[in-house]
Amino acid sequence: MIQYLPEKNLHSNNKIIGGTRQKGHIKKSVPGLPLISIITTVFNAKNEIEKNIEAVQFQSYTNKEHIIIDGGSTDGTLEVLQRKDAEVDYWLSETDAGIYDAMNKGIDATTGEWIYFSGVDDYFYRNNTLVSVMESKKIADDVTLVLGNIIYPDGKIFRSRLDKTIYLKNTIHHQGAFYRRSVFDKFRYGRTISSGLKKNFIISGDYQLNLHLFTGKAKHIYVDEIIARCGRGISMEGRFAGYLEEINIRHLYINFFRAVFFDILTLLRYGWKKVDFRNHSKL
Repeated sequence: MIQYLPEKNLHSNNKIIGGTRQKGHIKKSVPGLPLISIITTVFNAKNEIEKNIEAVQFQSYTNKEHIIIDGGSTDGTLEVLQRKDAEVDYWLSETDAGIYDAMNKGIDATTGEWIYFSGVDDYFYRNNTLVSVMESKKIADDVTLVLGNIIYPDGKIFRSRLDKTIYLKNTIHHQGAFYRRSVFDKFRYGRTISSGLKKNFIISGDYQLNLHLFTGKAKHIYVDEIIARCGRGISMEGRFAGYLEEINIRHLYINFFRAVFFDILTLLRYGWKKVDFRNHSKL
């Protein structure tokens, strides 16, 4: 059994909170119109955060809340949040321990039935994306994950899926996934204690969540449409630390001998990426 460490507020004396919720504007799900909590994490990205706020505002889906977690930016991001206060449901600015710490704080602040994570340089593909996702298929009460696709700046499309391929690598893009809030009742990103050994994952927390859901037989549906335009963001590709975290996470969820087989494939993937990178750098 895996237990999850409680979150702690870091440097709470520097905490600044804003948004319409502070003025008593509380949103909630209604029959046929579940509240979607959109979480954006940001640090020193004043130009991108304004565009991100506008992208959420432009969504035609009416029952949504935007939660922004800022890691104590010093470049003017805080000033943008203060200026856009009336367009954001809840925002928090304080020092954090990294992106997964910020995401956990965002989860704690949600009141919606569904959670969607948006990177600061990610934008919904169309203004009616949320409407399309929520209405494209009937989402049964036992469905905990809705998957779709994302598109990168170079036009490449990533199609999320939840199947046995996830034993080898993460197969779900965060910006192409909607998680039911109940998923996080006993889960927080990147922080676990297993067999008395503390483990902190700072790169591959999304892989941890998705493997957790797959091995737990989470019910999901797939929507074959593009959810978001995405920047490249933070990736473990090309960083050995990320591959090592992937190996450690895998051993938390599947038996040792089966995990070792996929560990070998992971190391081969890493070697292939290194060779591919060197070849491209010579061009």
